[in-house]
Amino acid sequence: MAKDLTKQEDFIYLYSKKVKISKLIEMFVVIPSSEIVKYMKNKELFLPNYIHKALVRKNIAPVIANADNDDKFSDEMKHRLKWFDNFTIFQLERLAESYRIKINVEEYKKDFWDIVIRHRSDLGINNLEFVKLQNLTMKYQKTKQEAYKEMKQELDQIYFEPKGYFEGCRIDDAKEVLLNSTTLSDIRDLGRKYEIDIPRRINKKQLIDVIALKLDLSDNDQEELSKQSILELERYAKKHKVSISIELKKIDMIEYILLKRNKPIVPMHQESMKIFEGMNIEEYLYEAKFEEITHKYNLIRKKRKRMIRNIVIGFILVAAALVITFLQ
Repeated sequence: MAKDLTKQEDFIYLYSKKVKISKLIEMFVVIPSSEIVKYMKNKELFLPNYIHKALVRKNIAPVIANADNDDKFSDEMKHRLKWFDNFTIFQLERLAESYRIKINVEEYKKDFWDIVIRHRSDLGINNLEFVKLQNLTMKYQKTKQEAYKEMKQELDQIYFEPKGYFEGCRIDDAKEVLLNSTTLSDIRDLGRKYEIDIPRRINKKQLIDVIALKLDLSDNDQEELSKQSILELERYAKKHKVSISIELKKIDMIEYILLKRNKPIVPMHQESMKIFEGMNIEEYLYEAKFEEITHKYNLIRKKRKRMIRNIVIGFILVAAALVITFLQ
């Protein structure tokens, strides 16, 4: 189970040196995704895909928060954005690309390292390993920050889709949000992402394939089904609560993708699942961001107070000098 991070630690000890975690995070953002993947794979560390979804959503949320006042969003899009909090990874990335909303890679990496560093004990990372990563930052200090697509392509190697999830969401939630806030064209593009060409109508063989996949039927069962007409097959599907017909509606298209998609390349990791189980990643990230903003505000306020104090002291010293001069 994920530990309670409501009271966040501020420091980490590297050897005997006390280092601010926020400072460490700032340093690590220069590390390219290829090195992150190399490090994570070497440690056999993999993260559930919903963490990636949360990082992207938090990244573009400030733009979406002002969508109602932004002319670039059509009324139809504003309506669909009502489901933004539940968007899948596909929807978030498509939204960012379609409306030229930049996914800030530096901000993404800050949040990524925040989660990794604060979960280091659960992930089996020794504090001293961060010294190696610190040294690695020296190599990339002057390297230009990579683009989001480049980073995502690399990080796909360490993100995995947990059982019962699709596109970073629980399957039932994914089906609901895709049904309510996408177009048929979007769903076809989602299919292409998984190399699935969604037909407008499915033939008898495809209908049998879908039923077989849904009900986990044997070859003999499929052979028996092939003797039935399409009408009989549809009745059979309905009887066994398989929602599919030869005329594909949007929900059927979504189901078709879920059934036909290939098994994930990155295997599932139960230990990683236990670490983040029950943790509301989005809520944690927003709270972390709020604390960061509050901390920066307090620093600015302290700096301003010091400046005002110094100005007042300066005035007093000048006034005192003038008084002494006058008295002389």
